[in-house]
Amino acid sequence: MPKPTKTIKIIIDTNWWISLILSKNSSGLPEFVLDERIVICFSDELKREILTVLTYKHVAGKINRENLLRIDEYLNSVATFFNVTSEITICPDPKDNFLLSLANDAKADYLLTADPDLLNIKQFNITIICSVKDFADLYYQNSL
Repeated sequence: MPKPTKTIKIIIDTNWWISLILSKNSSGLPEFVLDERIVICFSDELKREILTVLTYKHVAGKINRENLLRIDEYLNSVATFFNVTSEITICPDPKDNFLLSLANDAKADYLLTADPDLLNIKQFNITIICSVKDFADLYYQNSL
């Protein structure tokens, strides 16, 4: 099945990474995350937020160690880290503005999230804001 022919930069929100880490299923990362034409955009703040959430009492006991190691390896070897200098302040939930700042500085094509505050923005500069499912549907239908 042919996949995207151009490089596509995406940001995936914290909740998706946490859900994957907590999942009892250890089948690995979705195909689109592993596609070499997809650039996973990361920042130190996004990584810090993931690590902070993993320390919460209600989360720490549910961590799937195999998934955690797989994602840690992935982030250290494949994800592209961007130095974020923008200070975007348009999100109704101020704690989500760092994702828009990352989108701005990385010139990301997509921000994948389940957060309604971000989804309601729909597009920020060139970045389309959508769910992981919507992005995966586009990817697997070769519509990117």
